[in-house]
This record gives sequence, structure tokens and C-alpha cells, in this order.
Amino acid sequence: MEERGPPATSADDVKDDPAPASETQLVPYGPIDRPNETYVIHFPKDQIYRVPPPENAIIVEKHRPVTKKKSSVRRHWCLALLVILLVLFFIAGITVLIWYLVVSPKDPTFSITQVNVMKPASNDSDLGYEISLKAVNPNDKMSIRFNDGGGTSLLYGQKGIAKGKFSHDELDDDESDVLKLVLNGTITALPSDVQESIEDTSSNTTTSPLSLNLKMSDLPLHIKYGFFKNWDKKAEVECNFKVDTLGSTTKVLEQDCDTTLK
Repeated sequence: MEERGPPATSADDVKDDPAPASETQLVPYGPIDRPNETYVIHFPKDQIYRVPPPENAIIVEKHRPVTKKKSSVRRHWCLALLVILLVLFFIAGITVLIWYLVVSPKDPTFSITQVNVMKPASNDSDLGYEISLKAVNPNDKMSIRFNDGGGTSLLYGQKGIAKGKFSHDELDDDESDVLKLVLNGTITALPSDVQESIEDTSSNTTTSPLSLNLKMSDLPLHIKYGFFKNWDKKAEVECNFKVDTLGSTTKVLEQDCDTTLK
């Protein structure tokens, strides 16, 4: 039996057939069993895709908003600026540290060279102590000025026996000077050991050595390094020393002075 294919369709019939509304259909052109068949493909209008020309893509790129790109660039600049500032702060800190280590002022040193007791008149109870104090400025290219102020006291044990003020003076770099400290006290209410030592006028000392303490509190200092740096500091000085007597000829047997700047 001979097979039959679908009836042939003319071109006019194809044109007159309405296109499907929602599906794509393949319509054979001629018998389906023949080789090299030709098909006409119908696309619904809502499924027709068009490729824009290249120049349209360039126009779109030009008009595309660049907010995100600008924000990213701004963020990168802020980060770079922060890194630069941190590096500058680090360099400044290292510079200040090196400057401080190289130029940092050293504490002045003191030593007691002589102690004299100025005895009062017969009817006077006032008693004076003159202490020769050698001050040394150990700093190179730095001057130290000792300003008026602070308090100086002489103690025997825990008891104060005289008070006074530090002398005004100025020392250039690597310079030393002997300062005269005058302290005032009274002969009354002195510890018996001190009073006995003061009254000993013999050439051969018969009294026992005395251990005394000299304190200078809140001593104002002005330290100057050329034209570049100035320091205003206060010093605490304490000297523990021993004398053979407070009579006519006083000798300093031993001493230890400590200075602290604050």
C-alpha cells in the first residue's frame, strides 16, 4: 500500500495562515519524506529578539551611572591618606624619641665641701649654719639656672634643726660652682648630741661624729639647650653626710647626695 503524506500547501496558503500566538511551530514545506526539505519558521511577535548595534553599547556605557566607581576611588584615596598620616606620625615619634634620648638633660650633682656653725651672741638664741655646696652641671651644651624658691632644711635624725633657701646661681655646660647655703635655727631645744658637738671647741675632738641630713625640696631649675629647647623642672636633693664635730673645725667625713628631677 502506498503511503500518503500531508497534503501539499501552496505559498499563498502559508501566507494566509495566521501565526500562532504563543508557540513556535515548524511547518514542513512539501512532503516530509523528501530530502532537503525546506521549513518556514514562525515566531510570535512577543518572542522576537533583536541584537543592538555596537554603537548603542558605547552610548549606554557613557550614560551608565558611575556612583559605585567614584565611591571606590574615594575610599582608596582615604585609605592611602590614612596610611601616609600614620607613617608621618611614626616618623615624628621616632624623631622625638631620638631627640629626647640624645638631648635629655642629666641631673645636676651636689656635694658638701664645708660646714660652719655661726654661734650666737651671749644673750641671743639664734644659730646659723653655713654649708658650702658644690654643684656640677654634667650636661654638654646645656646651661642650668637655679631659681629662687623651694625649701632647704637641715635635720638630725628626724628632727629639723635649721631652715633656709637655696641660693640663686647659673651653671654653663660642664661647669661647677660652690654655693653658699645659709640656714637659720635656734640653740634652744637642740638634741643633746648636737648641742654638745657645737660647744666642743677643743682641738682634739671629744664628741662622737654626727650624722646629718640636708634636704632641698621643689628646687626650681631652668635648663636651656642652645636656641632649641628649654626645660622648667623641679629638683629634689637629699644629702646624707657625717661630720666629726660642729665646733671650731668641722670636717666632712663622708657623704652621699642624690638628685631627682621631676
